[in-house]
Amino acid sequence: MDTNQYMEMFLEESREHLQSLNDGLLALENDPEEVSVVNDIFRNAHTIKGMSATMGFTKIAELTHDMENVFDLLRKEQMKVNEDIMDTLFKTIDSLEQMIESVGAGGPEDVVDITSFASKLSALASGKSISDAAPAPAAAPAAEAAPAAAKTGAASIEYSDTDKDVITQAAGSGMHVHHIKVTLASSCVLKSARSYMVMNALDQVGEVVKSVPPAEDLEQEKFEQSFDVVVVTDSEAKALEETLLAISEVDSVEITDAAEEVKAPEEAPAPAPAAAAPVANVPAPTAPVAPAPKSAAPPAKKPAADAKKLKSGQSVRVDIEKLDTLMNLMGELVINKVRLEQIGTTHRLTELTETLEQMDRVTTDLQTVVMKVRMVPVGQVFNRFPRMVRDLAKELGKELNLTIEGEETELDRTVIDEIGDPIMHLLRNSLDHGLEHPDAREAKGKPRIGEVGLIARHEGNNVVIMVTDDGKGIDADVIRRKAVEKGMISEDEANSLDDADAVRLIFLPGFSTAEKITDVSGRGVGMDVVRSKIETLGGHVDVETKIDEGSVFKIKLPLTLAIIQALLVKVQEEMYAIPLGSIDSTINITQEDIKTVRNREVIVLRGQIIPIIRLGDILNVPRVNEAESDDIFVVVVHIGERKAGIVVDNLIGQQEIVIKTLGKLLAGLKVISGATVLGDGRVAMILDVSALM
Repeated sequence: MDTNQYMEMFLEESREHLQSLNDGLLALENDPEEVSVVNDIFRNAHTIKGMSATMGFTKIAELTHDMENVFDLLRKEQMKVNEDIMDTLFKTIDSLEQMIESVGAGGPEDVVDITSFASKLSALASGKSISDAAPAPAAAPAAEAAPAAAKTGAASIEYSDTDKDVITQAAGSGMHVHHIKVTLASSCVLKSARSYMVMNALDQVGEVVKSVPPAEDLEQEKFEQSFDVVVVTDSEAKALEETLLAISEVDSVEITDAAEEVKAPEEAPAPAPAAAAPVANVPAPTAPVAPAPKSAAPPAKKPAADAKKLKSGQSVRVDIEKLDTLMNLMGELVINKVRLEQIGTTHRLTELTETLEQMDRVTTDLQTVVMKVRMVPVGQVFNRFPRMVRDLAKELGKELNLTIEGEETELDRTVIDEIGDPIMHLLRNSLDHGLEHPDAREAKGKPRIGEVGLIARHEGNNVVIMVTDDGKGIDADVIRRKAVEKGMISEDEANSLDDADAVRLIFLPGFSTAEKITDVSGRGVGMDVVRSKIETLGGHVDVETKIDEGSVFKIKLPLTLAIIQALLVKVQEEMYAIPLGSIDSTINITQEDIKTVRNREVIVLRGQIIPIIRLGDILNVPRVNEAESDDIFVVVVHIGERKAGIVVDNLIGQQEIVIKTLGKLLAGLKVISGATVLGDGRVAMILDVSALM
């Protein structure tokens, strides 16, 4: 079988199921009594096993099969959840992830030695059944009883009155009614798939009237190596036997006449009790009895599964490059629409203006749809962190409760792909530097268990992601001292900073307060990486903190990186765009309104002192017209809680702009974040507000 065409699907689905396994195990670890979650875990493991076996990855299938055995015992409540079991299962999932990523990269699947994990999982499974005493020894007689029953005419089925009527009528009308016992090879990994193939083959030649165990149990592999089927058909026994033996991993097929078994009631009762006797002593009876209430559960959940299938059938996987192309074309359409609007206004073409109003509605709707197609929930990033937090907390010896909110908040796909590392840095920082050890928390009168939050929400045209903790907070004096020690700022500069600005020094390159370097932190490459990464995405990161109350790291990101609303401004003859999301207001002031504080020009706006930035001076725009009017235009912008006023020569107006990157040659520019093509064909630079401030 050519598996290359299915590899991408296998990798994507395997990653999804591994994530679900991680989530399920974390839920089980938090509430070991909630055994119902094990059913979901079992299904995910079972699906990975099936997919990997189909793709020919036997090592992955074997390891998942061993893990599945442990899940099965947990599901049947024959084993209790403990720390050893959880650690082993988590490490096994990590190994599976390495193996799947290896085959995805074209490497071998045996990058991890699975023998140790397989033996651990087997020990867990067998150790538990030994402690229960009944299951382990009883399993052997059960295995021996099955072939014995097969040899004695395979009369291991109890027929109901309805079954007898159907079989008698079919035999009376000249049809063959075969009782078939199918035994699968002991090495068979994917029993449910083989049983499905057998049933499918029988459906092609006749009608299956009974199966033991029932079809649902066959699908969920609730049987040993063999199962019984009664089928009404025109085919002879020999032809059926050849058909079934042709199926891979079918070890043997025994066929008897079901009509004869029904006709001889005096012989049937004798073997039936004999077969039932050993079964009564084994876990096999508890298996049918224990799942009996649960066997009602799968049908109840089936509609949900069917709904899920239906939904996935109505969706299409699209390459991100195709969406990028679509977004670029959409951008060109917006540019040309703006150009046409200018032509219509300039030449006063009423008909063109009316048509453009209609076109404007269509392009706006089209733009919205294209953007929504690119949007994905941040939950795709968030779902990888609970496991990381759990492992790191154990490593650091800390107790915490991770709260995640707003996973359904959507962000542009290109942003989603990039924010994982910054959030991971912030979480590790909160766990290592922020949260105290349980004893230290208790001494401060805090609960032993710390609270860490990962929150996402919409704010206008932005998405805000916050990492919060209720730890010891950040001491501004310590930050000042460290910054001076490392020669990053002078002592005078440090003393002139207020606490909020002093704390922001942690975002400087190479800054670290850790006394020793560990695997978790201390190399000084965390916070500056976070800031630079977020700023390249057009976002901003800030921090708020209180001593012994905790810290809040706030990341603000644009919803999309392609088309935004901006305010066009003029400095002399040059045009610039300021993203509307960063603008607080626009005001007119006079020269008398500008004061000087600490050698900086400031204005007072609604009781707040705001520094002003003369854009022409920052950008070295040559002054052609020196005459200054009495009115000075100021665009008040904000980044987090900080505000500043940008002085410009003229305000042109609000416009939809398409962001174009400057390319690698101009990648180092600090004040300019990109460029846009205006409706008249001119290029305007887009200002990076955070760099200006």
